[in-house]
Amino acid sequence: MNLRRAFCIAGLAGLVLASSTWAQKPTDKPAVTKVRIGAEDDWRPYAYVQAGQPAGFAVDLVRAAWEAAGVEVELVPLPYARCMREVEAGKLAGCFDTLRDARTEDKYLWHKYHLFRARIGIYGRSDGPADPVNVQALRGKRVGVTNGYDYGTAFDDDPTMVRDVAASDLTSLRKLVAGRVDYALVFDRVATEIAANNPTLGQGFRLRGVLLEPSLYLSFSKKFPGVEPLIARFDAGLDKIRKNGEYARIEARWR
Repeated sequence: MNLRRAFCIAGLAGLVLASSTWAQKPTDKPAVTKVRIGAEDDWRPYAYVQAGQPAGFAVDLVRAAWEAAGVEVELVPLPYARCMREVEAGKLAGCFDTLRDARTEDKYLWHKYHLFRARIGIYGRSDGPADPVNVQALRGKRVGVTNGYDYGTAFDDDPTMVRDVAASDLTSLRKLVAGRVDYALVFDRVATEIAANNPTLGQGFRLRGVLLEPSLYLSFSKKFPGVEPLIARFDAGLDKIRKNGEYARIEARWR
């Protein structure tokens, strides 16, 4: 065997050994294939519980995005305020639907493109003044809000606002009709659902203005282990269902 051939054989042996060592000690962690996400349990038509299971427009979007990303999702239905506490503590990877603004921006991690947009309505009593109402007109009035919800910085950061906190939008609207608050802040499609399911109550309140039309997200926990790759997977899944038409099909089902 000549010297050149000996060097070639030794070099090939080294490459095989290096490849074998790399294969036995991978540096990449296995991709996450399952995740637990909190889903609000009482926010028709977006997220609620039906027959013991999460349902709604946002629920269908989130499920479809994770499926498109190749990740099995377990949705945990919870009251919104508790859901967000679980996320802040790192017990859940995320929760939806969260309004993203200056107050919430640094509390959570976010995917790139919102799930959807929705309008927050300002509701008054049917027998009350019919004049249009904006956020400035709420100052000095008793305003019904729901525990744990965000309503945008113009309202949430104004110390002059008199807030009456209820456990749910339904309770807030009941207080409104009973005369216990002057106005109630409720997303308009949620108020429409409540009126449809409670016709007598629905006759007692009317939309008097729009507070704002925010973007809603799945908010991710800063404390949940390995959350950054999950966000990237969710972004990819959400982008995929927008491009392949699944998002539009889900939207059409819930119109």
